[in-house]
Amino acid sequence: MSKYIQKIALIIVLVSQSLTNYAQNNEVKIDNRDFEQSGVKPWIGLDIKPSKTIFHSGKQSLEISSGATAQLKINLKPNSTYKITAWVRTNSGSDEVQLNVVGLGSNNISAISALADWVKLEKTFVTGEGQRGAVIEVYHPETASKFSAWLDDVNVEYIGVYNPVKPSGIKPLPARKIHTEMGIAQQPLEKLNWMLDARFGMFIHWGLYSGLAKGEWGMQNDGMLPDEYRKLAYPESGDKYFAADKFNADEWAKIAKAAGMKYMSLTTQHHDGYALFDSKYMNVFSSKQTHNRDFVKEYVDACRGNGLKVGLYKTLINWRYPGYYDVNGIDCKKNNFGYKTDISHKENARLLKEEMYCLTKELVTKYGKIDQLFWDGGWLAQQGSDEDAAYFWESGKFLDPNNAWPVNPYFQDLDSVTGKPLGLMGMVRKYQPDAIVNPRTGWYGDYKSEEGSSPITGPIRSEEIYEKCMSMTPAWGYTAAMEDPAKIISVARLKRMLADCTMRNMALLLNVGPDRHGQITKPETDVLLKIGKWMEQVGAAMYGTRGGPWNPKDAQYGFAYKGNTIYVFLLEDFKEPTFTLPAINKGQKVVRAYMVGSKKVLRTKQNGDREVTVSGFDKGTNEITIIAIELNKKVMK
Repeated sequence: MSKYIQKIALIIVLVSQSLTNYAQNNEVKIDNRDFEQSGVKPWIGLDIKPSKTIFHSGKQSLEISSGATAQLKINLKPNSTYKITAWVRTNSGSDEVQLNVVGLGSNNISAISALADWVKLEKTFVTGEGQRGAVIEVYHPETASKFSAWLDDVNVEYIGVYNPVKPSGIKPLPARKIHTEMGIAQQPLEKLNWMLDARFGMFIHWGLYSGLAKGEWGMQNDGMLPDEYRKLAYPESGDKYFAADKFNADEWAKIAKAAGMKYMSLTTQHHDGYALFDSKYMNVFSSKQTHNRDFVKEYVDACRGNGLKVGLYKTLINWRYPGYYDVNGIDCKKNNFGYKTDISHKENARLLKEEMYCLTKELVTKYGKIDQLFWDGGWLAQQGSDEDAAYFWESGKFLDPNNAWPVNPYFQDLDSVTGKPLGLMGMVRKYQPDAIVNPRTGWYGDYKSEEGSSPITGPIRSEEIYEKCMSMTPAWGYTAAMEDPAKIISVARLKRMLADCTMRNMALLLNVGPDRHGQITKPETDVLLKIGKWMEQVGAAMYGTRGGPWNPKDAQYGFAYKGNTIYVFLLEDFKEPTFTLPAINKGQKVVRAYMVGSKKVLRTKQNGDREVTVSGFDKGTNEITIIAIELNKKVMK
């Protein structure tokens, strides 16, 4: 073999092994860029392959099929800090992809994207004593569309030494700091507490797409032009007709309440542009026109009548407007509708924005107090991020008089102090000063979202409030999967999601997809009623508690607390006959311990280091075992 060939062979070996060997040299930044050298190797997983058609840089990326997980084992140094970055992409906004680093116990981390464009995910993670390896996982949950996701430019970089501190007593977690952006400050914690107290809510995706039975992105995925799509609102569409003849909002609310849910959120208008409420906007397409009904009013009345908090979902985008893909009229982005560059699209985009402002004002003024506003679709042409498009939507407190897409003064709303026209969040704060909102307008958001069915991993979310939103099936809007018990989330998995949310200080917003008649399907209802029975038994550990006071260990255990009680969640992988808590504070003593639900009294032993060991519990066949430990003093001052 020549020296030249030997050198090439050595380079290939070094590139393919770099991520598994980099911990030997702390100063080297490791780069598995582009998957150019080794394709999927040394990655393993179900149905993954190098993609040469979609990539972030170079000429190749890793394509991950719907329902598949790509994995890569890496060697690490104990007691060290690392940073992982990766670029991910989905096919549509109904898909998601999650990047995890697992195998590190409570040091596991995750990051999620649900955007149909390349997004950079970046996280730091640490290793503890004796932790010399981990697994990078890229998880693409199964969706109704069956589209792939893509991964590119994966980098892992050594940052420095990490000195883990063994918990010694109960200390407050990092406090949430109020963030201000675009002239709008986040809501204070006291206005978000209700969502954490509630813990569990119902998300509802329902609209014309329910008749297509292809999920809420059916119009876009099939490239159905607006004139064709609007036929779904009329009987001429036959068995695809959005009949809404069995819609009864009170029945929805009663199912939510029976499931142990405390709030609801309805898609008042999704990306297809069909509004489930009356509007005065001249170009609106609404249920008042097609059914002579204001479904949003019926829904809001049902929420309040059943003692549930009111949430409204509102998208910014609207596929009925070609200008969404060509806001300047000079560069129409790729789309499934056949829209081409046209100078008139700039005015069309302005009308899209104007309709959005008009409908938003109607939602925040016509229906009384709104508790939660769930924004969606803040990106333009289904590319980039919400923040990238904030210049167009004008997401902050005021409108810019020089903006290239001005809202007609007739549809503007003015600030009562300055007289200036209000931007999107300025209008919301004026009329709904207590409402909490997510960040998908391009503004920072009062709380953060973790979307999709990916597992919840990692530490307590303490510096921001988080809501996990996911669907009971691979789609959000109605598909045949909603009728198939095998495709519905299992009761056991839903219990695990609720436990994982609780121990990480998160709320769970669980989606149902009613059919075209307006009914939540029987398989979905059956699961919800079963989880409701469980929540009746364990609600003391769920409602009104906060995650902590210590971080969980993925798949093993976690904690929540309220008053003078610590709740210990023992998960499926925890097999030990006893459980020892980290040290509690000086002066704190155990009064009693018992199993939540059965109230069976358990044995406890407190040693000189203030560590408490619990024994006598029987996990049996339970997926989740919850233990309550009452102290003589409050858990947290």
